[in-house]
Amino acid sequence: MKRAIIILLVLTVVVTLPPLYLQWAESQRLNQIQEVKQQARPVFGERLETVLSELKSGEPPSVVILYTGGTKSHLEPCGCYQEQSGGLPRRAYIVEQIRHHGFPTFLVDAGNIFDGKEEIDAKRCAVNLKAMSEMGYDAVALSQSDISYGDVYLRQQRAVAAFPFLTSTENDFTQPFVIKSIGEHTIAFVADVAQEQTVSQADVVVALGNVEASKHIDVAIQPEELKITKSDSGTLYVGSKPEGKTLGLLALWIDSNGGFTRHYATQLALTGDVEESESVRQLLTNFYREVSQLSDTTPLFANQHLEQDQQNGYVSATACQRCHQQEYLQWSATRHAFAYETLLKKERYFDAGCVSCHTTGFGYPTGFQIGAQDSTLKGVQCETCHGPGKQHVGNPKKTNIRSGADTSLCLTCHDTKHSPGFKDVVALHTKDVDHSREPMNLEELLTSRIARVGKPTLELFVMSYCPFGVQAEEKIIPIVKEFGNKIDFKLQFIAQEKEAPSAQDITPFTSLHGYPEVAENIRQLLIAREYPDLYLDYILCRGKKLDKSWENCAEKLGIDVARIQELFDSPEAEQLFRENIKRAAELGVRASPTILVDNHQFRANQLLRASGTPCQ
Repeated sequence: MKRAIIILLVLTVVVTLPPLYLQWAESQRLNQIQEVKQQARPVFGERLETVLSELKSGEPPSVVILYTGGTKSHLEPCGCYQEQSGGLPRRAYIVEQIRHHGFPTFLVDAGNIFDGKEEIDAKRCAVNLKAMSEMGYDAVALSQSDISYGDVYLRQQRAVAAFPFLTSTENDFTQPFVIKSIGEHTIAFVADVAQEQTVSQADVVVALGNVEASKHIDVAIQPEELKITKSDSGTLYVGSKPEGKTLGLLALWIDSNGGFTRHYATQLALTGDVEESESVRQLLTNFYREVSQLSDTTPLFANQHLEQDQQNGYVSATACQRCHQQEYLQWSATRHAFAYETLLKKERYFDAGCVSCHTTGFGYPTGFQIGAQDSTLKGVQCETCHGPGKQHVGNPKKTNIRSGADTSLCLTCHDTKHSPGFKDVVALHTKDVDHSREPMNLEELLTSRIARVGKPTLELFVMSYCPFGVQAEEKIIPIVKEFGNKIDFKLQFIAQEKEAPSAQDITPFTSLHGYPEVAENIRQLLIAREYPDLYLDYILCRGKKLDKSWENCAEKLGIDVARIQELFDSPEAEQLFRENIKRAAELGVRASPTILVDNHQFRANQLLRASGTPCQ
């Protein structure tokens, strides 16, 4: 008996330990990757809520000066990771919020604003000035670097700006200072040095740019990073983060004699959780569209022989799927597969520099083309790592495809700018592209998408009377409840509208399981609209009792049956259903159930580990 127990215990350990070890090892791998990347991705600045709390904690400041410097007309970070800070749309939103809270506010720039010598650089600098005008900048100081661009260039840029350019020497497009009133006080913003005229007219003199200490200057805002200091002459020095990574804030408390008695200085974070100004975002989107054809971005891996072969070309992942089904399924739920959706969410799908690493074959004749909405080469597909596959598909040989084992190719896109820390953990990341691994399930995929882009969209296409569709709902709804408002869940129905319904037709719609299914589809949409907190429970209940009256489940959940029936009999019910089924028709979805995550289509048996026969 003892021997049997011992054998049983040994077998239990042998069976349970390997899966537990694999789970522990995977957790360790992911934690190590996360730790290394976090160390390489410092967050700059304080959150807006923290700064507002500080400003409201006591006597309100006499004035708040928001400032930038050393931006070099950097429009925004690439958006490759959440901790990246900066961007004109976020800056505009923060400025708007500070003003909205009633603080007397000025907005200035300390110089080093222009950058680059090409036509596209001049356009970029111009759109930066347009965005700054939209934000309501009060003045921009020109540094020696800015002045070196010459009068012709500066006049052209000044014509775009709705604010003055400040330089120490006045001409037809610049001026040496600007004086602003705030309540009973006046503040002068000067370039380089304070003239006697400004000193006599202003209570506080703020110099923008690289200036030396002076008894006439109260505050010096510089375009470079520096520690907040106060000189022997009493000048307060503050610096700026480069490339507009943060928004500087300097609050001053001014006494009745016109001198500031105290100050509060900090940098405001412009990370991915900061909202954006829609108008400034539109300015950037228009710019990306305009310059998308001007880019001369070098295609990826142009020195590789597969890419250099003029007879080769890109055929898309669907061509690879025919022979490599397991590999395709594993890839289809990875971040590589969703790379293009990241550009859509970040509004960077017209930026050639971003498109190059988020699509397949960009820059090659048969590769992805900007503006090709129906392209089958969106995302980082098989051919990015393995090379264009036309020759291989036509004649599969190891010599006409790349193995993908050379991780140095990964660093072309995952460089220190776009993926800080990646180089240090590239060996650990190879497991993420190991196509022999089991594909992600729905929970894993949603978790990955949330970490990457914030709030993913999950769409379930079903016919309410489809047995496999009901089974999918039973598996998906608990997941939807678990994730809550972290995801955007949409229930879509598959049906058709008759081209010419007759007077004898009881409905203008057709569905695989007849009128009862059409009626149930419409009721579920009405309940979802009228009872958003109950409709998922109604669907679960109804799926078990499709042969009974719908009223039983409705009454059980406290849904007003008479109200739903009244809406069902109204014309708006048909219109609601008509609008809903358009989505499936546009995408060509005919099988129930079908799952879409951020516009990527999946089979239910892949994400839900379910088996059944789709209805179509």
